[in-house]
Amino acid sequence: MATKVEALTWLKAGYDITPIRVSYDATGHASKSPFLSYATDKIDRLWVLSNWKKTYEIGLILNGEDYVVFDFDNMHVYERFKIVHPVIERGVLEHSVSGRGVHVYFQNTEAVIQAINIIDGLDIKASKNNFVVVNPETDLDDVDELPDDLWAFYETNKGNSRKEYTQESTKDGIPELDMVINGFGPEGARNRNMSLLVWTLITLGFNKAQLTAIVNLANEKSGLDDDELDKTISTAWRKWTNGR
Repeated sequence: MATKVEALTWLKAGYDITPIRVSYDATGHASKSPFLSYATDKIDRLWVLSNWKKTYEIGLILNGEDYVVFDFDNMHVYERFKIVHPVIERGVLEHSVSGRGVHVYFQNTEAVIQAINIIDGLDIKASKNNFVVVNPETDLDDVDELPDDLWAFYETNKGNSRKEYTQESTKDGIPELDMVINGFGPEGARNRNMSLLVWTLITLGFNKAQLTAIVNLANEKSGLDDDELDKTISTAWRKWTNGR
């Protein structure tokens, strides 16, 4: 588990983090759940000092432009992958909190989007809808750029992955979809929230026409400029479809 001092160290270094509760089943498999709605509820030094519990782990929130994380379920999957793609060893490797699998970090220079179960036992986490539980001692200061070989692997196999939303989803639904009814929130947060809704709809499988209609419906309560909406949608869609 991560201490307050370790959480404060990551905050001071400029990382966007969130508290994660981890539980284990009888087989030792770890289930990880955010304590906060981390897309909107951001923590600071005061929050950590006042609220951080010794049972929390540090969740590193990915913003889509910082890191891409290859999340291997176990060492067997990693070792098998390494035979075909030895460049995976150029990344920063850490063992998962359960001790069973590994995370390998690279700089996300290619706008990689999450790909859940891209092959059996491997998730690629990279977008705003992801977090990864980090080892507090992991050093991400000198992370290599994503190698061309791994970019090619992602491009070749991403169609087989399960596109799913990993920000907290409950029986009440996905919080971002509340924007469809209530708009994008207060001034100063609207553009960011609008972009979050766009990416959420994309990862849920909506096509461009469908997500455009939904975003325009949400904007009726917010009044953002149409050009801003079109630019955000077109940019996100181009990244998602590799320019198509």
